[in-house]
Amino acid sequence: MSLSSDELKNSLKRHKVAGISFAVLRDFHLAYAQCEGVINSESLEPLWPDSLFQGASISKTMSAVLTMTMVEKGKLNLDKPVKKYLKSWKLPENEWTKDTPVTIRQILSHFSGINVPTYRGFFKEDPLPTFKDVLNGSGPCDAPAVIVEEPVDEQFIYSTGAFAVLQMILEDVANENFETLVQRELLQPLSMHRTCFSQPLPGYLSENAACGHRSDGEPVAGNWYVYPTQAGSGAWTTPTDLAKFALHLQQILHDDAAGLLQPQTLKEMLSPYREPFFGLGFALYNDKGPGRFFGHTGNTEGYRSMFIAHESSGCGAFILANSDNADPVIKEVINQIARSEGWASFHW
Repeated sequence: MSLSSDELKNSLKRHKVAGISFAVLRDFHLAYAQCEGVINSESLEPLWPDSLFQGASISKTMSAVLTMTMVEKGKLNLDKPVKKYLKSWKLPENEWTKDTPVTIRQILSHFSGINVPTYRGFFKEDPLPTFKDVLNGSGPCDAPAVIVEEPVDEQFIYSTGAFAVLQMILEDVANENFETLVQRELLQPLSMHRTCFSQPLPGYLSENAACGHRSDGEPVAGNWYVYPTQAGSGAWTTPTDLAKFALHLQQILHDDAAGLLQPQTLKEMLSPYREPFFGLGFALYNDKGPGRFFGHTGNTEGYRSMFIAHESSGCGAFILANSDNADPVIKEVINQIARSEGWASFHW
């Protein structure tokens, strides 16, 4: 059963949030999708269930699965130094990498010691940095160069910069751009037709894209920012497409049969690496009731997102919102979904 439209409208108004869109999995199928609010607070055009949102760091979960498909094919090894794979750009060597080189496993688990937790994004009307500009912190890029700035494999340090390195690895090994690779290897097989990693977003997709909004309710300048760091923060998506992605992973675990990944590979991704709250590319939620939820949250300029799915019960929720103020609304919505769907003991 869907949530009360009136309650959603009141919550959006109370927190000054333009809109929210979400999909719910129940017993290994899509139970419903629902949205409330507007694409743009100035035009007041309503959201539709297939309206695109920036998925922000939820992108990392898809990039991680893509990476593991290449590991299974023997094109990558989780535990070899990343310098073995980097051709077009090199991660600078320093005191931290001399004895403990960075590996893909450390990137996926955020134990690489690499800097740049997040990127602000770039105003789409300004000159945009190339991807290598972002890695080097040069040209129009106002973020620092990507380097290892803490001891490798010693502590959890969340890093979108590390996923930029992963993007370069994937492009160099596949000898093609990340957008094309992820489209062919992940999005098309899962029929995620309303998801792309285009940065900037092409004009033909812009008409039904939700505009980001600031905390005062005004649209983000230019409606949204551009994120060349596609693997870490570049996805445009819908809740229903995220539900397809999560359901595919749940079915691999439930049926103990191969899909995009072998069951053992996925189980490794959803097992803690060094900290109980994170595996390989996925956050792990062990305190939300029986069993384990997995997923990720995200934020870019004007957007907030949540992906959460249970490893064994076939339930989940995927929430996208177009406002910097959306975290309280997302919390209300996920807790309402949990109550209405009977998720035992769940509270966000």
